[in-house]
Amino acid sequence: MNFPVGEKKESFNSEDFDIGTYIYFLIEDKFTGVVRIEADKKRGEILIIDGTPSCAFLDEKAGNRAIEDIIKIKGDIDVYFLERERAEYALHWYRDVRENPLVSWKPTRKRDLRKEELERIKIMNSLGIKKPSEDEIRKILENEGMEFLVKN
Repeated sequence: MNFPVGEKKESFNSEDFDIGTYIYFLIEDKFTGVVRIEADKKRGEILIIDGTPSCAFLDEKAGNRAIEDIIKIKGDIDVYFLERERAEYALHWYRDVRENPLVSWKPTRKRDLRKEELERIKIMNSLGIKKPSEDEIRKILENEGMEFLVKN
């Protein structure tokens, strides 16, 4: 099943952060659109209308069961804007999903992840830049003559 989509908002990989926290920010921003995730031959979508997760599916699962599994997946995410009217139309016509609305699922923020940090992670992922390890940071500081910043 595919929800209709509009203009692409963004694409990224969710390896370095929590999908539930990302959805939390979409809800906070009153987003209307579709979050699509693909990984390991699994494909899921979440329809969000005015900041409310309205329905979701993952393979044969729908509703809360689907979204609880979606937020655990690490993979490629595409986020699409969708006009409110088209989103409501999709919700009305996808009867199998509509029977399992996401009325009880509430996202939570993990850690103290800020929007700015989330944006930085997405940019680094899109450029293929990996987060440096502590040893790599220590070597960089030593090479720049800043070893006094390194705690022993």
